[in-house]
Amino acid sequence: MPNSMQLEAHAISSKVLPAPKFRYTPVLRAGPNVWISGMVALHPRTQTLDGATPAAQLQRILQNLDALLSEQGWSRSHVAMARLYCTEFGAFGELNQVWDAFFTTSPLPARSSVGVSALPLGAAVEAEFQLWLPNA
Repeated sequence: MPNSMQLEAHAISSKVLPAPKFRYTPVLRAGPNVWISGMVALHPRTQTLDGATPAAQLQRILQNLDALLSEQGWSRSHVAMARLYCTEFGAFGELNQVWDAFFTTSPLPARSSVGVSALPLGAAVEAEFQLWLPNA
């Protein structure tokens, strides 16, 4: 007997996100769950890092997230969890300011913040997100 709770995962294509630089699925959906792979501050048009500071890089990441949310018909309120990685742990105060300006409604997404020694492509910040689409 098949398990009715089994969810089939499928990739979500996007025309607004920067092209992946490595082999992975940028956006994956299974039922009401959406996982967005780690995003660094790539500008979608130039495919180069955008932002000289961690705060500026997080701003670009959130702009890319917003473009994806809009493209897919989702909203910021669907963001349930985020993980921020930063090579400059002392920059988390500035990152929090960018975060607070972006996420202005309650409840805020759950979040982890991790200091790391290096990130892909020389980025200072990487963020990954999990969305919950309960009515999908």
